[in-house]
Amino acid sequence: MTASAQPIDAKDDSFLAAEDLRALAWLHASERSPRVLAELHANGFPASLMLVPQNNPWMHCMDRALGALAGIPCDDESAELPVPSEDDLAADFAAIYLTHALRASPHESVWRDEDHLMLQEPTFAVRAFYRRHGLQAVDWRQRADDHLVTELEFVALLLERGELKEAACFLKSHLLTWLPSFASRVAQRAATPFYAALAGLTLAACEHCLARLPTVADEAA
Repeated sequence: MTASAQPIDAKDDSFLAAEDLRALAWLHASERSPRVLAELHANGFPASLMLVPQNNPWMHCMDRALGALAGIPCDDESAELPVPSEDDLAADFAAIYLTHALRASPHESVWRDEDHLMLQEPTFAVRAFYRRHGLQAVDWRQRADDHLVTELEFVALLLERGELKEAACFLKSHLLTWLPSFASRVAQRAATPFYAALAGLTLAACEHCLARLPTVADEAA
């Protein structure tokens, strides 16, 4: 087992992994201005992520996307990225999370329900998982139980509580059953390099997180 794949078995590691997932959830949760994203890059993101190896291709993509927003010239001029405006970023955010123009819903139910509808059986299975831990979505009408942000924050909370097997079970039985499809579609269809990279980086973080957690069986929905 390589150093980058050491299991999450210490309290400090659990909190660092949780911070990674919360940071990614924060980026998915709302529009962020170019200024805010440039500041995030200046503060060390994405290199600060502990879950994703530094040589992961999505780390490089995110670094380049944020570097372009921060006005940092690329070493290879032929690889310079277009710099999206605030309106470009807002339009891409809306296309993914609000209007579903990219046909890449951030809700588990849409991917797993045979009719591709929201608030179906997968949503209620996620809700039941939350209840088992004494939790519920803050307002499911505003952000459903099976929304990407809600699911990322739930895994982060389980990691903070030290409930590593439960975190692994939720990742395997829920989040990672649909996140690869979501990430692939957003990466292919997003209009801005930032949102394409965010989708890929989120998938990479979740996959590496699961690989470092205890091995568990799938939970029946």
